[in-house]
Amino acid sequence: MPRKTTRRTTSHFRNDLSSWNFILFLTLAFILLVVVLTLMRNVSQDVRTRAGLECPVVNLPRAEDCSSGWVYKRNSNGCLAFFCEPTPTPTSTK
Repeated sequence: MPRKTTRRTTSHFRNDLSSWNFILFLTLAFILLVVVLTLMRNVSQDVRTRAGLECPVVNLPRAEDCSSGWVYKRNSNGCLAFFCEPTPTPTSTK
């Protein structure tokens, strides 16, 4: 009695897909890496600014430029700076 010959097309198909799975994995990993690095670049600049690493060097202002006196505080970027705040003018009641 002759033997039956079986065809094994599924094993060849599995081997073909396994190589594509690796290529797809590498492609998706690269895309994820690019996205994360792009987002982290903005975060690192924000954190460095808040930590005071990218603030300009503060120069002492001249006293004559502000009659009410200079105030040393943080600006909108989180950096320390001198501000001239006007003195409140007294209101006269008549």
